[in-house]
Amino acid sequence: MKIEKAEELLSGLQKLLPQNSKGTSYDFIFSRAKMLITTIFKEPSEYLKSLEYLKSLEELRIKYKIDSAKHTLDGTLPLLTNPGLIALINTMQEDLKITEIQHIDSLKESDIKKSPKSNKVFVVHGHDEAMKQSVARTLEKLGLDPIILHEKPNKGRTIIEKFSDYADVNYAVILLSSDDLGYSKDDKYKRAKPRARQNVILELGYFLGKLGRAHVAALHPMENNFEIPSDYLGVLFIPFDNLGQWRFDLVKELQACGFDVDANKLTKII
Repeated sequence: MKIEKAEELLSGLQKLLPQNSKGTSYDFIFSRAKMLITTIFKEPSEYLKSLEYLKSLEELRIKYKIDSAKHTLDGTLPLLTNPGLIALINTMQEDLKITEIQHIDSLKESDIKKSPKSNKVFVVHGHDEAMKQSVARTLEKLGLDPIILHEKPNKGRTIIEKFSDYADVNYAVILLSSDDLGYSKDDKYKRAKPRARQNVILELGYFLGKLGRAHVAALHPMENNFEIPSDYLGVLFIPFDNLGQWRFDLVKELQACGFDVDANKLTKII
């Protein structure tokens, strides 16, 4: 069953609750909920246990004619059937969202294993010429075609048109060189941190959305105070070290995405 359809059915179940639909019996609601749980989820045991628990509470409320708004079963546990069912439905809907994310991630993982259709790799760079040239020559040594925008002909295009035309790649390497200094307007200049240029951050976000995180490698300088974009914190970067270990780390990332690259070729350029 498609996740969208399952969420729709669960939302429909919530609309049947007495607070939303007068005249609907709890027996019907519980039967409907049980049917949906067993249909939607592969392992519904925990949800069924929760449903049976709520059903038993409702039976006790009816048997002893307890006003759920004023009384409790044992002095601590409210007999609130409606909120209990709503909470259960919300939990199942969240479970479906997580399942959908996991399914999408698994599809992306399977795509990663496929060999790229092109050997083009877009290189996003700032003002560090040495860093740019080192990465570009490394990619060439590996048999890949580094796309450096300013090295390509303009052909009368605007910068965004040119970027879009050349951004049709399978992989992007982002060079977060420390070209700028930035700090909050509420802070003093002494709290300024080195960071990448804004166009580099913009293009990083573009390729994350277009290619997915697995197909984007971000290299940053070995500086303790370097400012990483806050929305990108937690993602592993490749330190751009002077010894050249970054080259081998980059090869591993490329190989994981299906590129047929050989790290042995790097020994000739270190």
